[in-house]
Amino acid sequence: MNAIPATSSIGDEIVSYAPATGEELWRSAVSDVDDLVTRARRAWPTWAAQSLSNRIELVRRFANEVRKEADAFAHLIASETGKPLWEARTEVESVVAKVDISVRAYAERTSQRKLDNALQGTMSLRHKPHGVMAVLGPYNFPAHLPNGHIVPALIAGNVVVFKPSEKTPAAGEFLVKCFHRAGIPAGAVQLCIGGPAQGQALVAHEDVDGVLFTGSANAGIAINRKLAGQPGKIVALEMGGNNPIIAWDTPKLQDAAALIVQSAFTSAGRRCSAGRRLIVKARSTMIWWAR
Repeated sequence: MNAIPATSSIGDEIVSYAPATGEELWRSAVSDVDDLVTRARRAWPTWAAQSLSNRIELVRRFANEVRKEADAFAHLIASETGKPLWEARTEVESVVAKVDISVRAYAERTSQRKLDNALQGTMSLRHKPHGVMAVLGPYNFPAHLPNGHIVPALIAGNVVVFKPSEKTPAAGEFLVKCFHRAGIPAGAVQLCIGGPAQGQALVAHEDVDGVLFTGSANAGIAINRKLAGQPGKIVALEMGGNNPIIAWDTPKLQDAAALIVQSAFTSAGRRCSAGRRLIVKARSTMIWWAR
């Protein structure tokens, strides 16, 4: 990633610019959060009433839509984020792969069980959808990371209001259009365009049943504080890391150096798995370097 993506707010519009050229890529009006949540709440019973097999079939169709549009999607992500095209292509591949991963995870974690107990009673375990999920996405992986929240939520019978980062709204819109072209109802996956104010409104909205966030530690901590007193709401926070790399008694110093640089600076270091500390052996002393 060569630069942080650029956007501006012009009145009630969000405008996205290519960081490499300054070219305007996309613009749209800011969304009405109340309207989106109301429509999601109305759509939820119908979506939740569909059979699991139908919901899985529709997310598989979504994967096929992304495959068909892979080249255009990758070019858009590269243009809007400043990523090299090869990296944008790997992100699109991850969007497709997430569907099968999510289907398997649902099967492994949500089996229904019915057991007889010693007192001639019966115990049952069933899983039900939770409701309206607000998904807040980051700019560094504007398709893959929010998709990792959206697909499992849909499979489980929830509906989604997705707010992409205001720095990468065009990629977010592209992702949502793929869901709709696959046959997933517009009310079940909705796009929320806006900045911090719209994100905060989604988090605080009384008709939102869960907040699924990937982004900065500061924003995640603020969300946690806001919702800590509401245990009925699902809160999933995926934030940045502080990852060490250890180079110790390796005979392949050139290989190690290449891996260290790759880990620290792929995506300009703007990924949760990026190496941030290097721990090496210097004579009998351990030293560390922070990027």
